[in-house]
Amino acid sequence: MPRERPAYRIKTAANVFDIIRTLHQYEGATLDELDGEIDLARSTLYDYLQTLIEMGYVVRDDGAFYLSLEFLNLGNRAKLDRTAWKEVKPALKEIGDETGENIWFVVEENGKAVYVDHYSGDRVLYTFNKSGTREHLHCIAAGKAILAHLPDERVDEIIDRHGLPAFTDNTITDREELRAEFETIRERGVAFSRGERRAEIRGVATPIIDGDSVLGAITLGAPSKRLTGQFFTEELPNLVTGAANRIEFSFQQPTPQ
Repeated sequence: MPRERPAYRIKTAANVFDIIRTLHQYEGATLDELDGEIDLARSTLYDYLQTLIEMGYVVRDDGAFYLSLEFLNLGNRAKLDRTAWKEVKPALKEIGDETGENIWFVVEENGKAVYVDHYSGDRVLYTFNKSGTREHLHCIAAGKAILAHLPDERVDEIIDRHGLPAFTDNTITDREELRAEFETIRERGVAFSRGERRAEIRGVATPIIDGDSVLGAITLGAPSKRLTGQFFTEELPNLVTGAANRIEFSFQQPTPQ
């Protein structure tokens, strides 16, 4: 079960991020809409919004409040500082161009999968995720690829915190069954998802590893009808593992002086 809120939570900071998350969820909101969602006096809520506007993190347009593009600046900095996005990005384009499908770079943070960035090939009409989307790890190919290469104690910590909820009939919800699949993932170097998060979507993923660190995973996901036969079980695994091997090799090269 999810763990309880820590006793040291600072109420003022929590209020600020409740407002930010609600604005994100609503994609902009009026004061009336926020007043119905945030447990603050209306006047206090307005003061918080005015402070966020003055600090440049919220803008007001035609009576509604929106997150400002300052969050884009912060997000890009986090992506550069906290992930191997720069090294992985060329591989996303390479696989996307070859397959025509959607390729993502996914990392683990706070026990969840975070979709960092992607490249869409010419067959992609719609993507289910966007940069910053968070998912449980156990139900997607990228998440299983990452979990399979984490220490056992870290895996237990993640499962204890977030559980193994079922999203479809195919979702693995048993800890031992999941661990058994990890053995296969480590042997093959690739993880599969067969309708485990969304019944109509399949995925293939391989981890990006630097020494003892799991930096994330590259993953290809598409409607199940497009991922079948040897293309799904052999060709795509060869593509993603080949790209991962080249990325990992690049980490071992000396930095030019």
